[in-house]
Amino acid sequence: MSFKDLPSGRARDLCLTDHTHAADVIDLITLEEDRELGCFTAMLCDAQDRGLQPLCLKCLGPGTPVDEMADLLELVLPLVAQIDGSILMARGRSGPMRPNDDDRAWHQRAVEQCRAHGVRLLGFHVATAQGVTRLPDPLPAAESA
Repeated sequence: MSFKDLPSGRARDLCLTDHTHAADVIDLITLEEDRELGCFTAMLCDAQDRGLQPLCLKCLGPGTPVDEMADLLELVLPLVAQIDGSILMARGRSGPMRPNDDDRAWHQRAVEQCRAHGVRLLGFHVATAQGVTRLPDPLPAAESA
């Protein structure tokens, strides 16, 4: 899948709870050159889970601590919570699409921070030159206790 698969019309009308559309949007907002250098991208969404504003934190190469992403989320998530919005995220990096331990650590931190701020996480992806892959949705709080 790629951003070329997005339906015609207004991109802001897409509901990003659709996993295919979400992956296509991640593919669109996570530039290939940023993937190679390492990055964190997110699409801030409204209360109807439609994209409002993309953001990208660049130059997060191998070994970058998850705290780089976490610091940005601490600034952004309270604002998203104020509008009862949601967020779609990705870690861009070089290498294979298959998630690694670092990807899983970034995903877990994103899940924890979204829960702490009461923001719906629409998905967390890994974006590489090979494509985009979605990590599994977190268990509901009641099941993980």
